[in-house]
Amino acid sequence: MALRSFSALVCGVALLGGCSVLPPQPLTHSTGFAPVYPVVREAPQQATGSLYNASVGETFLGRGRNFQIGDVITVVLSESTQAARTQSGKLTRTSSNDVLPKEMGGGLLSATALLGGTIKSDGSGTADQTASLSGSVVVTVVDVMTNGNLVVRGEKQLALTEGSEIIQVAGVIRPDDVAPNNTVQSKRLANAQITYRGTGDMAATARAGWGTSGLLKLWPF
Repeated sequence: MALRSFSALVCGVALLGGCSVLPPQPLTHSTGFAPVYPVVREAPQQATGSLYNASVGETFLGRGRNFQIGDVITVVLSESTQAARTQSGKLTRTSSNDVLPKEMGGGLLSATALLGGTIKSDGSGTADQTASLSGSVVVTVVDVMTNGNLVVRGEKQLALTEGSEIIQVAGVIRPDDVAPNNTVQSKRLANAQITYRGTGDMAATARAGWGTSGLLKLWPF
């Protein structure tokens, strides 16, 4: 009787949990990806009659732009990675003892069973992963290095019905790699950190359950 009551209670809790609907979570900026605003500086004094503009510099291909903190640049994502790894191992160990007589086992076990034996261990594993990412993310210049390179970072958050998608991009780019349309290829980013993750039902379906993950970590064989 107690078992039936417990089963009914578990089923009731499961049904109530399936009927519950969580409200959508508002999008907030991740730590470290908050907007960066331009640094307030004194306006440069233009010499009377001069055509020089400090915000425009000279490059090999013509006149370029001197980026400042707070400027935005569009990073075009075109990433494709593929990794494969195969590993195998085989271990065999054999030991024997012919000095002690068989009667040492006391009639239950022989001396060979106590002091001899063979241990074998075979294992193999294969890992294969392929990923691709395309799109665009607008990043903000957060720092200008002494050599003119730009430290940029930015993120894009999408709130969908099945969950949310977050793309984060950070790295260092050269001003010369920025195209006239204010875009730069993601392959031009140095120390690139590109993160793509999601939350919600779709992301939860792709992940293994906590029971399976715990079993894989604790299983000794």
